[in-house]
Amino acid sequence: MPDPIQEALADCNPNLPLEPGDPRYVDLDDLRGVPLRKSILKTLRAADTRQLYAKIAVAGHRGSGKSTEISRAQKELVEQGYITLWASVNENLDPNDISFSDVMRLIILLIDDRFGAQADQYPAVKQAFDVVRDWFRQVTKTFSNEIESARDFGLKGALGGKASLDLGGEANGLLAKAGLKFKTDLGELAASINVVRRSEGKERTEIKETLERYNNQLVDNVNSLLRAVAVIDGSKLVIILDNVDKYDPETVNAAFLRHASLFQSLDCHLIFTIQSSLLHQPVEDGVEESFGTISMPMLPVFLRHTRNPDPAVLAKLREAVYLRVPQNLFADGDAAADQIILASGGCWRDLLRLLEAALLSADDRIAAKDVKTATQQVAQIYQRRLQQPADLTTLAQAHLNHTILADERARYLLHHLCILAYNGEGWYDIHPLLDTYPPVKKAIDDATKS
Repeated sequence: MPDPIQEALADCNPNLPLEPGDPRYVDLDDLRGVPLRKSILKTLRAADTRQLYAKIAVAGHRGSGKSTEISRAQKELVEQGYITLWASVNENLDPNDISFSDVMRLIILLIDDRFGAQADQYPAVKQAFDVVRDWFRQVTKTFSNEIESARDFGLKGALGGKASLDLGGEANGLLAKAGLKFKTDLGELAASINVVRRSEGKERTEIKETLERYNNQLVDNVNSLLRAVAVIDGSKLVIILDNVDKYDPETVNAAFLRHASLFQSLDCHLIFTIQSSLLHQPVEDGVEESFGTISMPMLPVFLRHTRNPDPAVLAKLREAVYLRVPQNLFADGDAAADQIILASGGCWRDLLRLLEAALLSADDRIAAKDVKTATQQVAQIYQRRLQQPADLTTLAQAHLNHTILADERARYLLHHLCILAYNGEGWYDIHPLLDTYPPVKKAIDDATKS
């Protein structure tokens, strides 16, 4: 008979978003106050009426549930007749660093993956793929040896060690990382350049700098492919780039916000995720000045400006918890589940982290000692993120005033979830896992006295 603790653990992986149709899903739009899926569809429909293309940045804390909600939005868009091309950016490109040209190349790979197999059936489409391939070869000819080596390495990089060169199927190894499959010579070339960009050699930077001398032509090439594949299916195309918020704000600014006008000129709808910290303290230009923006706040487990639980939110989140960890696995019933929910501060990933840690500590049921162990373990994540005395001052002001200043420390603390943003008119508080941390408590006490 399956171990219920083990089964619950499998259901509480904090790094796996739920797929559409997953029975563990609970609609939390009413709690957030942001109907994300409805807002996306209405924005795209409004752009369609003017023959325009919407460019939407979905902002939110990491771990707030953006990937789950965007996955469901994608399903609804398909049901409404859109063609959607989705990619997890950090899984298909370098997980630590991306540039504008990397993003354009990823979009080319998405187009190749979806339409490349049909290119030979449409002469104009085939010609467009060939023209863009030849342009890449010409621009990167200085790196032809490195690209060829990367191609061989990437194709043979599968765990099984066997290369697959079937352009109509899936290529093993690094070139097909995260599920994308190249179908044409252009796709293979773009994927090979990706391997060079993930390398440790000097070519990694040099090839990026070379390509980004031609950013306008990169966009022209992408648009030529988008216009060409429109003959295959006349439906509106939506490109969804998830997990952009995994990168640091400076990288997102350089790859996306600095090139907002070029993204705006793409002949397709575009949706991508960013971290909410960029809304509060931009590196350069503000996000709202460049893109349509939908902000996805934390779940308001506390009543506004207090540490008093919101009963309606608790009840809804308890329902979601019991779909993953059955109620009978909590020794103290709802009280233990509520304690974990409140400790998460409304951060969905932290809620799963706390459940996971409590389950790992538990014998046959989650007891009070297991909840305490879980909160202590997860709290250390946030304690380690405090770097400067100024962090303590910023945290104290956020907790007492429920506002933040648009400065570098606030952006850092928002990015790392030490400060959480909630809905309504917009208010802030520190992560409740920091409430009892002595340096934070002292900073709050000192600020209260002064």
